[in-house]
Amino acid sequence: MSNQTTKTRRIHVSPALVISCVALIFALAGSAVAAGVVGKNSVRSPQIVDGAVRTVDLHDNAVTDPKIAENAVDSPDIIENGVDASDLGAASVGSSEVQDQSLTSTDLGTDSVGSSELQAGAVRASELGPIIVVSNTTAIKGGGNASVGVACPAGTTVISGGSSAGFYQVQVSSSYRSGNGWHLDARSEAVNDTTIAVYAYCLTGGSSN
Repeated sequence: MSNQTTKTRRIHVSPALVISCVALIFALAGSAVAAGVVGKNSVRSPQIVDGAVRTVDLHDNAVTDPKIAENAVDSPDIIENGVDASDLGAASVGSSEVQDQSLTSTDLGTDSVGSSELQAGAVRASELGPIIVVSNTTAIKGGGNASVGVACPAGTTVISGGSSAGFYQVQVSSSYRSGNGWHLDARSEAVNDTTIAVYAYCLTGGSSN
């Protein structure tokens, strides 16, 4: 019977290999644990890299006014027609925000433009409605006094007035605007009777005052 010799091979593990394996196990386990134990509201601004949060990361309506810094939103950040009247505060739009010639009559409220909003010389005759003239007459006796008035038609506004008489001896005591028309007071120094006339110049397209 022959003798058999059994040889045992020993594997020597270096300390460096052991440390590397342990580090790998902890690294893998740490990633898995970190992914599963992130609590609600545990990630805050200091943990987020600038530019790392995108639109797809946000819930609908998640960003509200208190979360937006003043002047943080510029025109390129707003979609076309994305802002309407309900998004604007009272008196938030001034002249500097309005492009020249961008407003038309349909954008203006009734009586919203007064004389204080107009520059001197800004309104020309071609931009006004037609002017009509209305008149009225009355008799005046020689040596007597008489008065006569005339009113502009509805939908027009008196802008001026005048008078005339048949004789040079008729003197105008007063000629003035009265309501939405014109009034004349006169005295005749003539011997004979005559007539006096009053005129009102009325701008169409305006409301009477």
